[in-house]
Amino acid sequence: MSDTIEAFVDIVYARKEDWDRKQSPRMSPKEITVLLAIVVAAGWEVKGVAPGWLRGNYRDQDGSTTGETYPINSYCPYKTTDEDGHDSYAATTWLDHAVTMVSKEPSNETAIKWLESEVCRSRPLDPVQITKDGDFLREYPPREACDDHMRDGDSLSTCVGVHAYCNSWVDRRQATKRMDAIVCRGCYLRVLFPIEIRTYGELRAFLASTWTPVVPTTMS
Repeated sequence: MSDTIEAFVDIVYARKEDWDRKQSPRMSPKEITVLLAIVVAAGWEVKGVAPGWLRGNYRDQDGSTTGETYPINSYCPYKTTDEDGHDSYAATTWLDHAVTMVSKEPSNETAIKWLESEVCRSRPLDPVQITKDGDFLREYPPREACDDHMRDGDSLSTCVGVHAYCNSWVDRRQATKRMDAIVCRGCYLRVLFPIEIRTYGELRAFLASTWTPVVPTTMS
C-alpha cells in the first residue's frame, strides 16, 4: 500500500498546477488505477474512477429539492462510480478531500504521512458477526463522507448500527435482568448477549466465542 500512497501523492503534485487553474486534462489509465486503489483502501465500495464533476441538491426540511445545487468535487475533476456505473457521491467527496489536502502539504513526506493516516481513519468498522448463519452488524453510517467511523472501543448505544443485507436499523434493548438484545427493526432478528457488554469489541469477542466466525463478503 505504501507504493500506492506514494504514487497518489506524486500524481496530485504533478496535476496540481492544472487543477489549481480548473483545467481537466485526461489522466492515464495507470493514474486512474492509483486513484481507485486509494479510495478502495479507505473502505469505499466503488468500482471505477472517471472524469466528471458532481453536484448535490440542497433540500428543504421536508426533503424536497430547492433547485439550488452545491459542488461535490470542487478541486479534483474526477468522480467515483459503483459496480453499476452509477455516480458515488460520498466516495467522490472523500476523493476530492484527499486530493485537496495532499495538494496543500508542503512536501512529499508530510503528504504521504497525512494520507496514510487518513486512509486508516476512513476505513469503516469491521462488520460484527451476530449469528452463526452469517448475519452481520454494520456500523451506524457517519453523517458526512469524511466523518470519523466507529471503532471496537466505542460504546454500543441505543441504535447500534445496520443489519447487513437486510439494511434495517438495529437497536440495543434490555431483554432480561441479566441479558440485553440487539433487535433488527426490519426482519426482527434478535440476538442476546450479557448486559455487561459495553463496546463493539466486547460484543464481537463474545459472539465470536460461540461459533466459527464467517469472513464477510462485500456488503451493500
